[in-house]
Amino acid sequence: MVHRKFLPCLLFLVAIVAAGSLRADEQENAGQEKLDQATEIKISAETAGDLNDVITLCREAIQEGLDEANKSFANDLLSSTLTQRADLICMELFEQPLRPSRARRLVEMAMVDLQETLAIDPKQALPQYLIGRLYAHLGEKDKALAALDEAVRLSAQDPATQSQALLVRANLRDDPDQRTADFDKAVALTPHDPDVFRNRGMYHLADNRAEQALADFDAALELSPNDSDTHEARGLAQSVLQKYDDAMESFNKAIELSPDSATAHTHRARVRAIKGDTPAALKDVEQALELQPGSIQALQLHATLLGSTGKFEKALKDLNLLRTAMPNDPELLLQIAALYQASKQADKAIETYGTLLESDPVNVSGYRGRADTYLSLGKQAEAVADYDKALEHDPENSGVLNNLAWVLATSPQDNVRNGQRAIELATKACEVTEYKQAHILSTLAAAYAEAGDFDKAVEWSTKSVELGADELKDHLRKELQSYEAKKPWREEIPPDLAAGPAELGDGSQPSKNETARSKGGR
Repeated sequence: MVHRKFLPCLLFLVAIVAAGSLRADEQENAGQEKLDQATEIKISAETAGDLNDVITLCREAIQEGLDEANKSFANDLLSSTLTQRADLICMELFEQPLRPSRARRLVEMAMVDLQETLAIDPKQALPQYLIGRLYAHLGEKDKALAALDEAVRLSAQDPATQSQALLVRANLRDDPDQRTADFDKAVALTPHDPDVFRNRGMYHLADNRAEQALADFDAALELSPNDSDTHEARGLAQSVLQKYDDAMESFNKAIELSPDSATAHTHRARVRAIKGDTPAALKDVEQALELQPGSIQALQLHATLLGSTGKFEKALKDLNLLRTAMPNDPELLLQIAALYQASKQADKAIETYGTLLESDPVNVSGYRGRADTYLSLGKQAEAVADYDKALEHDPENSGVLNNLAWVLATSPQDNVRNGQRAIELATKACEVTEYKQAHILSTLAAAYAEAGDFDKAVEWSTKSVELGADELKDHLRKELQSYEAKKPWREEIPPDLAAGPAELGDGSQPSKNETARSKGGR
């Protein structure tokens, strides 16, 4: 079928043929017959084979001889057909997974066609746009931007092509203002194209502007109500905004429209897990894995859900399978280490954190996770060293500040405790959390008690009791009683109290119920 981009050209061809304007002296136009054949085939072209025939006949017609008018027409026909063939090649390349060898071959074929058409007429926007996409696909950013800049410049009278070039260029920009400007101009040029709204919405979503993303997805759905990808994207934005009921509706609609979408099932599973429906979430993510067995997102979520139900070995089986393909992925290693920690396999957790930190020596979560695990083994000096490393890279991390202050204030080991430093760290943790976290206030109290200032210890411990949740109050009151008796708090974590189930969200370490504070449920 003839591509819509080339319909005006074909109508022009029909007019020329009908008028007989291509006829000239037969001796001067030896290639006229082949040019006529090429024209007729192009008008009714339906397959890539038809395009190949048009290209071959145009080349032969030019080689055999045409007058200036017909040669110009033949070059225009050849150029437009080469671009159309390249466009079809790009559609195959960009719209489906391919073997690397096949992908390389398609890139080469499309580039040859596009370079030939630009040699005929370098002032064509569409070939430049396609070249930009090909270079972007190859990861050659500078060349891609150069071609897209040219496509934007040349397409001043072609809003559809300019809009598409702007969208691709926007995704390659480093400057956020330039990216935003490109997306906004694309929308202004083609306000009736749902794709431009969806593309801008995904940009907003990736840049943590979920409200703006949602507005764009809503606009796209007004133009194309049954686009499953947009419903899925809308659900993501609603999830970020914690509008979980709305997100469920969006994912339900996406699955209704595209029941074989593994990503939609995975996203719905995540929302169901957040809403506390673990069985339904597991059903969804297992459906996703049937549809796409190697899905990284689905395998990680499956492992998280299994871990939350205490099925640690099954969860680790999923993640270690992924690890063979992604041996140094930091989020994956964090999740594996957290599961080892949760299943009381502390040595394996420490080993996994170590592997992570070898490849990513500034990973704060890695240092914190390993420190928490060291504490579960009673290795408090080692834990302190790792907490210090974490603070080097993230000095305002309230969880690390709190955990380190607690160890320095309550360790049973004299050579570990440091009351003054514990006060400094706990005070900073309180400031970062605006004095609103009961367990951090109790850490500040413990620090003052270690430094011998029991009046301050009682003051902050009393506030922690007032602020603490019901399940924490009994333990917080015990701390308060200790300070009222002029006794500092001592927290010993023997090896048999290894870390219990951690909060296994996206591979991060627990933020409130730190292993370091396990006795108090913190």
